[in-house]
Amino acid sequence: MGPLLYTGVISYETSLLLALPIGILFGFVLEKAGFGDSRNLTNIFYFRDMRVLRVMFTAMVTAMIGLLLLSYIGLFDYNVLVEDSLMKTYFWPQLVGGIIFGLGFVIGGYCPGTAIVGAASGKIDSLVFLGGMVFGIWIFAFGWPLWGWFYKSSDWGRLTLWQLFGTSKDVMAGIILVMALFAFVLAWLGEKWGPYNK
Repeated sequence: MGPLLYTGVISYETSLLLALPIGILFGFVLEKAGFGDSRNLTNIFYFRDMRVLRVMFTAMVTAMIGLLLLSYIGLFDYNVLVEDSLMKTYFWPQLVGGIIFGLGFVIGGYCPGTAIVGAASGKIDSLVFLGGMVFGIWIFAFGWPLWGWFYKSSDWGRLTLWQLFGTSKDVMAGIILVMALFAFVLAWLGEKWGPYNK
């Protein structure tokens, strides 16, 4: 809803009303895809089931192509996205955060969104994961005087991939599409290889 809200197509109040049904639908789809089960999520790391990669890459590519098409017909302005809703890039803090997030995913078997889905469907391990996540948030908050300086370091501003690599949005979209197709082929080969199944 971000682009619709920032361009004034819908009001803030309408965005709040839409958030609940969209959230419920999103959770339902995640559960039906098997993302409420930590075993399905961690199977990607053992090359047993690459559905996480396929679903996430498909979602990103679909959104990317959809935004490109909307921009072509004048219903979406990328400047609004970049200037109003795109998070700033803090390179080193976000790199460290990504590593911590990845380790949490591997160890706990969930990300925050899928943990909520797991909890909604009665998975005990997701409740433990959520408890650990809340504990980590408190540690981060209380430790802010120690690492707050690092959190805002290496500020690169609001940076997109096409700006970083000095190309156009269309060329970058094409590169990402090729990357997705290549990743799908590697995922298929990884599942056939299945080293941990032997």
